[in-house]
Amino acid sequence: MDLNPKFKSEKFQCPHCQVASQQTWFDVGSSSSAANKILNHVFYDYRTQITDYHQEAIAKYIRVVEEANKKHMSEFVPKDFSVATCSSCEDISLWVNQEIVYPKQTSVAPPNEDMEQEIQDLYVEASSIVVDSPKGATALLRLALQLLLKQLGKSGKNINNDIKELVTDGLSPKIQKALDLLRVVGNNSVHPGQIDLDDGRDIALKLFHVLNFIADEMISKPKELELLYSDVVPEETQQHIKERDKN
Repeated sequence: MDLNPKFKSEKFQCPHCQVASQQTWFDVGSSSSAANKILNHVFYDYRTQITDYHQEAIAKYIRVVEEANKKHMSEFVPKDFSVATCSSCEDISLWVNQEIVYPKQTSVAPPNEDMEQEIQDLYVEASSIVVDSPKGATALLRLALQLLLKQLGKSGKNINNDIKELVTDGLSPKIQKALDLLRVVGNNSVHPGQIDLDDGRDIALKLFHVLNFIADEMISKPKELELLYSDVVPEETQQHIKERDKN
């Protein structure tokens, strides 16, 4: 079942909380009924506490307002404007001409959770602007790469020199290519060069994958292997291995 956000769909994956949840729609067609529903809700508790005489007066007032809403409420709501409210998180998505305009929709995966929080925050910030500003998103990812190299034990001051040191340390060629790819494109976002990023959304979107790939290969996989090694290999055997490697 396709759960991507679709116009007037009763259920889709909320772009805020990522839960496949029921959606309540509001647009010009439902504006008067929505307003009248709110009106009745506001007066409901109050009407249960007053005399019959006042009850009838308020009911008459509500009938008048309801009729006015039916006639005129649509004048205040743009025809091509709609709002969907998520039943799970109660946040909204905005639609214009049957297309979602908020929040911005991208196919960016979440950041690797083994990256430091500051790097993840830059990644998320970049993903929020990549549709409108590929150059801005790419510049943020370049900064994220600097911080990632610092997390890996390098200076984080000069990306090119940090990559050179990693290569000297025996860096895998495929990771070196990923690092240089992000470095070169990132540099072009800050200092214009041979790569045209004026309409570089597709390039920028691929760079999110590249940053996650680097973190996965250099942090997550080694971390996972180390945990597995510690859990499976007995301490006595680990010590024998250390002594073997000294010789």
